[in-house]
Amino acid sequence: MKRFISFCTVAAITILFFSSVFAAESKPAKDIYEDVFLYAQRLEQGGAFEEAEVEYKRYIFLQDYSAGLYQTRAFESLAGLYAQKEQWQLAADTMNMAIQSSINDGESQEQTDQLRLRHIQYLSHIPNNLYLFGYINFQEHSKEIRHAAFLADFKQSIDQGLWLTAQEKFYFAEQNLPDVFTAQDARTIDISLDNIMDYKPKKQLLAGYLSFIPGLGQLYAGDAKDALNAFVLNGSLIAVSVWSICTLDVWTFSLLEFNPLIHFMQGNMYNAQKDVYEYNQRKINELSSPIKEILQ
Repeated sequence: MKRFISFCTVAAITILFFSSVFAAESKPAKDIYEDVFLYAQRLEQGGAFEEAEVEYKRYIFLQDYSAGLYQTRAFESLAGLYAQKEQWQLAADTMNMAIQSSINDGESQEQTDQLRLRHIQYLSHIPNNLYLFGYINFQEHSKEIRHAAFLADFKQSIDQGLWLTAQEKFYFAEQNLPDVFTAQDARTIDISLDNIMDYKPKKQLLAGYLSFIPGLGQLYAGDAKDALNAFVLNGSLIAVSVWSICTLDVWTFSLLEFNPLIHFMQGNMYNAQKDVYEYNQRKINELSSPIKEILQ
């Protein structure tokens, strides 16, 4: 019995010893490069962003020689500096390193999720990236993370005018993220997307052909003021040119009227097609404005 008690005592002491050694090795009690990190912070707070960026990079590089206490915060701050310069890809990549560092350091889920939310914010400026897709579909992520990623991805499709893609993503959310929108907002988005998909845009090519009759192309585009101007200016020039031809005044027509007539006709075609394009844009903006208000 005494031998058993002695064995248990020795085993307990051994376990405690190695546990303390492992804890000491896994997280250093002192950061010998702390001054570098604090100096970088002071530079950033003082507005010396370029110098702060260099110092944060230096601190991260020094982690290869001695692991410190601030690696996650250094990555996070460096990502923020990249974001200030709208270097979104660098900001997103660096924030991803901060997330990995946070996980490796055993930080809380809440702390890591805050980094993920900032990562999503940076990713929202980068079209067609797979990280957002991963955040949306990875079931282990919190609802807040999945919702934020979906909204960023959905807004990208709306801003780019990818209406069919946006509609498909909306239907996906209804099935897989049913509470990402309120019932009223979901109905508004559904109706707006249906209206956009049903809209038949006016044709620029047709406007160009119609503009051979002065003002008709602009009238088709819904711009009555431009139509009247085109009718008066081009119509007058055409009338004068026809008169010159009918009176066989070829000299006046060829020298004074032919080139202006061609230029006016080209300008008329361009303006008609531009008016149609602007009309279509206004109409789409009008139909999509309820969605954009919800996503603000």
